[in-house]
Amino acid sequence: MNAKITMFDYNFDWALKDYNIHPRSTPGFLTREDVVAFCGTLGVDGIEIRHDYWSDCSPAHIRQICTDAGLPIVTYLFDADLALPKAERRSQMDHVFSLIDRTAELGAKRAFFIPALFKNQWSLDEQREWLIEALRECAERARRSGVTLLSENIDYPPVRPFMGRGEDCRSLCAAVNSPGFRLIYDVCAPLFVEEDSLETLRTMAPHVAHVHVKNSRPLASGEQRQRQLETVSGKVYTGTLLDGGSVQLRPILSELHRMGFDGYFLIEYQGEEDPRTAVSYNLKVLRQMLKEAGEAATAG
Repeated sequence: MNAKITMFDYNFDWALKDYNIHPRSTPGFLTREDVVAFCGTLGVDGIEIRHDYWSDCSPAHIRQICTDAGLPIVTYLFDADLALPKAERRSQMDHVFSLIDRTAELGAKRAFFIPALFKNQWSLDEQREWLIEALRECAERARRSGVTLLSENIDYPPVRPFMGRGEDCRSLCAAVNSPGFRLIYDVCAPLFVEEDSLETLRTMAPHVAHVHVKNSRPLASGEQRQRQLETVSGKVYTGTLLDGGSVQLRPILSELHRMGFDGYFLIEYQGEEDPRTAVSYNLKVLRQMLKEAGEAATAG
């Protein structure tokens, strides 16, 4: 397994002075430029960046910042809502097309794309059919631009009805049926729909082109965290270090090795501690676990 590892500017959301997505009670202490420069000191294979943080910058300016840090831009993240009737989704389609073009201008070959939000006024089946129809068109646009659209099994509640479970993701990708649309396997997201992470990987495997590695732990009794997320049954978790959560990563990495996965591993951190310390530690942990997975496969 060729283990290529990337960093995500979103890992630093809790520490950003400006542009942060998640509300918090404490001030941030890093600029977006600080984040890129720090990631450049880690010796990773590239960076993945969010449109939310960089929408006011030209692609040339962003490329220069990342080049100065020695980091190729691997993936550009944006979101849209394509689960709408055809007449109502035109502006969203135009938005996606423009960001596919922007991804190509950045020199990235992949776009991490959150494609839909569930709405109560229509049935899930209706919205899913609209989404599939729109994704086929977007995937063709991406393919012509030299970009692959990627969507993940996701823990974010408004998207879970479409892509929360592994089978939802597998069947959606199969229905779109385009090389321009592939899946990201998020190792921790199955926790929030109460699926087994290893089984979810096996379900999604034929379509997986990218992997997100993170972990979460249940809140202790009486513990309060600003950054937390509930499972489908109401259990509450918070982000933590890769070796400190409920997901057992070693069997998953061993399975990816067995499958011959050769894409990127993105390290995610969604806790509230200093992200510089957390991602540095997580990088060491992931490298060691990947080394062990390779050695076990060779020994076996």
